[in-house]
Amino acid sequence: MDPDMVIDNNGVIHVVWRYQNSAYHWLILYTKSEDDGQTWTEPIDLLQNTDLWMLQPHIACDSKNKLYVTYTHDGNSWTPEGRLIKMLTYDGHQWSEPITVSEGMPGSNYSSIAINQNDKPYVFWFIGSQMGQIDMYYRYLIEDTWSDIYCPFCDSSVAHLPTMYSIEEPVMHWSGVYQIFGVEKPEYFIFDTDVNTWENPEIISQDTMVVDIDISLNTSNIPETAYRMISVFPPGIGFEGTMHTKKEGTSWLPPDLVSGTDKRQVGQQIAIDQNNDVHVVEYEYYNSSNMENMLVHYYESGNQWISQPIDSALHMINFPKMIISGNQLYVVYYKGEVVLLGDIWISKYDIVTNIKDVVRQTTELKIYPNPSQGDVYIEFENNELQHVNLSVTDMTGKHIVTLINEIKPPGVYRQLWKVTGKYRKENAPHLYLVRLQSGWKTVTHIVEIIK
Repeated sequence: MDPDMVIDNNGVIHVVWRYQNSAYHWLILYTKSEDDGQTWTEPIDLLQNTDLWMLQPHIACDSKNKLYVTYTHDGNSWTPEGRLIKMLTYDGHQWSEPITVSEGMPGSNYSSIAINQNDKPYVFWFIGSQMGQIDMYYRYLIEDTWSDIYCPFCDSSVAHLPTMYSIEEPVMHWSGVYQIFGVEKPEYFIFDTDVNTWENPEIISQDTMVVDIDISLNTSNIPETAYRMISVFPPGIGFEGTMHTKKEGTSWLPPDLVSGTDKRQVGQQIAIDQNNDVHVVEYEYYNSSNMENMLVHYYESGNQWISQPIDSALHMINFPKMIISGNQLYVVYYKGEVVLLGDIWISKYDIVTNIKDVVRQTTELKIYPNPSQGDVYIEFENNELQHVNLSVTDMTGKHIVTLINEIKPPGVYRQLWKVTGKYRKENAPHLYLVRLQSGWKTVTHIVEIIK
């Protein structure tokens, strides 16, 4: 559950997660893939733990491909020896023994790890059990020696909790929450690692929110965030929505709505690709008539956000991990049909603009007429003998029709989608997504059906 992922400088994907062996016995497992997720090594039990509750593993990689994994040791204990943040490393040959990071600080929890431009690892964690009484601590490792432990906002009269970061060397940009009188609001932090100083936090918006918030930098190194906004407490009652905003000059733009009003969203993740396109991934929970939970990808097209379902199951843990590497967006997540009995999955998505670049060289997708009052013709070129899938969904990802699903030889194809009679009247006017997948390449175009 709660998997984390990193891709090293050789393109190897590394994943860690916690695994429940029994009610109070949790393991930290690790696996890797050297062929872009096609095959995986047998999972390794990193700690050889026989009876303790290990939680929240996180993984990072330095420029030499050295791996760092942090986790909460003995998370079900409040003794001086329990509930501590520990770390182990992998040098390409063997894993180290765990070392304690939050020495003398029982109650430590929710660690994260970041590597700066000098390959200096920073470990962050929280202490506290009640809203408004939680503080963040951190320390860094330099030449095998740990720094002092720092708490940047312990002297504040309110709680400032940085939770997610993005790095623009030597600065770490953090998103988090501002807590006062039982209310949380989204907040932005800047941490200069060169001089080990934090700037005064900035309020991102006046929206009331819950902890789910993430941050990414666009190609101009401007921070953008996605977060879960709620109108009332407790969560799940009243209006909820996923919001997106970015900084402009010295202030933040008014947030825009990514998704909401008809469901509950959690685990928001944001990533911005090299084309400055924004991607948001989240888990969505619907009403009791639909028991499945969905993992959904959103991207901005014009002035609207387009949704693409990634996966669904009866049980999905709230915190997926999304990263961009090269021309791919990767999401790792947990799903299962029975509580606590599931698997770790990874999904990849071709970044849209780069797909278009590839398509211009090998595949061209034409849809006409568009808009259409009747039949639609879809034309494309297949450049080699490979499996081709051509399908249509609505804008929520609901499957409408599969037009082609077979191996096709090279050639130019013209496929008819009949949108007439009762079907057209019931569904028009509407926007639909035509999705062509040929081999590993995927391209999606919008078609409008009108009355």
